[in-house]
Amino acid sequence: MTNTSSQKYRTLSGDSLDKGNPGKELFIGAPRDASCRRTVKVITDKIKRMAALKGFCILDVGCGEGSFTEIFGQSFSEVYGIDVQTNHLDSFRARVRGQPGKKYLIASMDASAMDFPEDFFDTIISIETLEHVPRLKECSSEIARVIKPKGQLVLTVPNRWFPFENHGAQIGRWRLGRVPLLTYLPFLHKRYALARVFSLKDLIRLFEPLGFKLEKFDYAWPTFEHEGNPLQALLRPFFPLMRLLESSPLKFFGTSIIAKFVKIN
Repeated sequence: MTNTSSQKYRTLSGDSLDKGNPGKELFIGAPRDASCRRTVKVITDKIKRMAALKGFCILDVGCGEGSFTEIFGQSFSEVYGIDVQTNHLDSFRARVRGQPGKKYLIASMDASAMDFPEDFFDTIISIETLEHVPRLKECSSEIARVIKPKGQLVLTVPNRWFPFENHGAQIGRWRLGRVPLLTYLPFLHKRYALARVFSLKDLIRLFEPLGFKLEKFDYAWPTFEHEGNPLQALLRPFFPLMRLLESSPLKFFGTSIIAKFVKIN
């Protein structure tokens, strides 16, 4: 066990995030827990096809209740998860407590100021998290600092070209649900949306200057399992159609981008 395992982690004073735009908070959202069974399978299957997830240390930035962390950490000796939502971290700790042959280190920590040494992790994953962090550049710089040379970064983020803003928007006191076409209007989206969206070029511009190279990418279409949409139950029969769209010329318009970067220096 390395000496970093006993570090005192830097924690946040609360679960709210600095919002970037006055009067509007970035929406934190619900984790993709085990109840979203089909969502977890779709994402994990795609990531396993594009990345060999094995090594000594893996970090999950925005781990939530650890549904993805456990799956992707299966071939690692040490599995680290950080988040700012302490209730989800407590659930994660309770579930893995006492598991033999595996060392989990789960902490409430600001991804923009991590208490890890440089060049420490073989792999970093981040599932639907970067859209919520208040200081995106600082967070990406920290990811670059703590990952080893030739380490792999695997992440998913909301796709700018999906025709709905799934996190909603806030205009004054009015909170709106899923907003059609808002993602296609960058000025209005930046001002009113409750979370970021990304294009593949956005991700490249964010991580290439930090020494990363994009190796593979894919898109995921909706699974109709997430909270907040009263029409989800009616849309679930379209799950097979969404999987077909993921392998069609329309896959570019999926709800999420899945990308694998490698740190080249």
